[in-house]
Amino acid sequence: MRIVRLAAIVLAALVVISCKGDKPESEILSVNPATLSLIPNSSGTIDIISNVAWTVTAPAGFTASPTSGSKNGTVKVTAGPSPISGFLKVQGKTKSATVSLSAAEADLALSETGGTVSYEAGKTVSFQVICNGDWSITLPSPKPDWLTGVSPLSGSKDATVNVTTGLNGGKTKLQTFLTVKCGKKTVYYTISKEPAPNFAPTKPSNLKPAGSNVETITTFSWNASTDQNGDKITYTVLLSKDNSDWISAGTTEKTSLMNTKELEKNTKYYYKVVADDGYEGGMTESDVISFNTGSTKSVWADGEVKQYNVNPDGSITEVPLGSTPRPVKLIYTGDGYTQDLFNYGGQFDKEVDAGIKALFEYEPYKSYTDYFTIYKVAAYSNEAGMSTENPYKEVDTKFKCTWEGGNSTGIDCDDEVVIEYASKCPGIKGSTEDETWDNMTWCPVSIIINANAYAGTNLWMGVDGGMKIISIAMTPAREPGGGSANTLRHEFGGHGFGLLDDEYVYYYTQALPHDEEEDYRYWQAAGALCNTYVPEWNTAENTWYSDPEHCNLSLTPKVEGVNWNTFASRDDYKEANIKLFSGSSYYGKGIYRSEYTSCMVDNIPHYNTISRWKIYCRIKITAGETPSLEEFMSKDMDRSNTYASSAPATKSGTRMKCKGPVLKKSRHSKPYRLRR
Repeated sequence: MRIVRLAAIVLAALVVISCKGDKPESEILSVNPATLSLIPNSSGTIDIISNVAWTVTAPAGFTASPTSGSKNGTVKVTAGPSPISGFLKVQGKTKSATVSLSAAEADLALSETGGTVSYEAGKTVSFQVICNGDWSITLPSPKPDWLTGVSPLSGSKDATVNVTTGLNGGKTKLQTFLTVKCGKKTVYYTISKEPAPNFAPTKPSNLKPAGSNVETITTFSWNASTDQNGDKITYTVLLSKDNSDWISAGTTEKTSLMNTKELEKNTKYYYKVVADDGYEGGMTESDVISFNTGSTKSVWADGEVKQYNVNPDGSITEVPLGSTPRPVKLIYTGDGYTQDLFNYGGQFDKEVDAGIKALFEYEPYKSYTDYFTIYKVAAYSNEAGMSTENPYKEVDTKFKCTWEGGNSTGIDCDDEVVIEYASKCPGIKGSTEDETWDNMTWCPVSIIINANAYAGTNLWMGVDGGMKIISIAMTPAREPGGGSANTLRHEFGGHGFGLLDDEYVYYYTQALPHDEEEDYRYWQAAGALCNTYVPEWNTAENTWYSDPEHCNLSLTPKVEGVNWNTFASRDDYKEANIKLFSGSSYYGKGIYRSEYTSCMVDNIPHYNTISRWKIYCRIKITAGETPSLEEFMSKDMDRSNTYASSAPATKSGTRMKCKGPVLKKSRHSKPYRLRR
């Protein structure tokens, strides 16, 4: 009984406590933020503050995750691909809350488009990203070593980005950029790194020349500058006659420079040298030195012309430039000769003089030296030598003479520059381009190339009107094993002045193709290969007409019909063995030469009889005189061909025949370029 009673008392007490407890907790439901702005295909979050269970309903164009929960929670809201707006609803037991959603196109900007930092390591620059959504930064690829840090690389809405840089030890400004993207919008931030300080070179010293009687072509020299940064230094020589207005005499990396243009005689000049390391603030001028020129010089100037007569013994004598010239003019120049090779009596003089003497060593030039005036023209090249195509090697020369190389002896050049320099000779430069070309048709050019190679080519450039063929012969000054004089006689004496065709054979069993026969006759009609006959205009045929047999070769297969039959039938030319030999102009059949071998076959120092006659006629016609068979034979001292037993007129081994004549181009409408 006692125990039961106690339980009743406890139960009554519990009832009393229950009646006296707290009231039930009221419902809580709110959201943060109440407004959420996104960009298409981006996300944001909404915080839900609640003490009850809840559900989320997203408007069209948006998704929410999760869509339900209990008490406090976070909901991720994602916008679709298109701009849109609406209200997201959060529903509790009895309460609800809404969030205004919008998805607008990306709005992205930077506080600055770029920033610059000094050259030291550890320098930073900052900028603001101003955006209405999520953004990201892409680093340059490859990333430069000096761009050491970018933080942060991504974010949402507005934020500050810090860029850290390393050392720039160079003297050029470094630059790169960051790519910032938000949605479909992209902007760029450029980072520039200042160069390290540049220290100008020390000033050049000990300038020369100084004093009086300085030659008008002289060598300027100075002591080298030093550069604290170890930069390469270039020097510019400046000249003035009043110590005020300065002109450049040239720029070099050396500590000496020869002026390319002759200074005025008996004139006071001021002279200084500017050292330049190529970077900003890197120029230093020397002290100004003065000197007085005299009236002499011992070095050719670029473009300078000298005039010579050829003596009966083959030597040459300089005569005053502008002296009444002998009637036949030849121009010699050189390519690949740098200015240090132009001292009087130096390499240019020696090798060009050797080319002049080579031409007049043999008949018929030897007997007609008193007809010739020689002009020598100096042309400074920046580099010595000759360019080649195979193997490829480019040399910076005045006339751009380039040898094909390999098994070819062909050489090409910049003919416009050649004509420019040839026009410096008296009587060549006309008042019009046509007049200049007309003058040059009677004045062939020989280019001696500062090179050691077996090669050679003569260019013919035709001018409508007959007998108007500009000739440019190119031959190296030296050949392996010797022979450059023979090559020059072939190219310049044979093709260039004599207008002769080749007499050697490559294709011994092949006949001259029909199309090449047509070319052959065409060129004869234009004035090439027929220097004893000035073509006449045929109105009916609308072309130039000439005798196609007026050449050192023939297409006629009978000796009675060729133009060398006059000599073949003479007893005093029997030792020359003048006949009809098959093969010339590359082909073994269908075209004929007059003697077994000659300069136009194997470069031997002997022009065959018909070639000597043609050269003689060219001399006389150029001089305005009438060729005479009697005069020619009275002076012809080479009637016996001592080379008749020489190697046959075919290609021998891998040694190519010198290429000639290359019919390059016309001043007017024809002819076209043709390699024979």
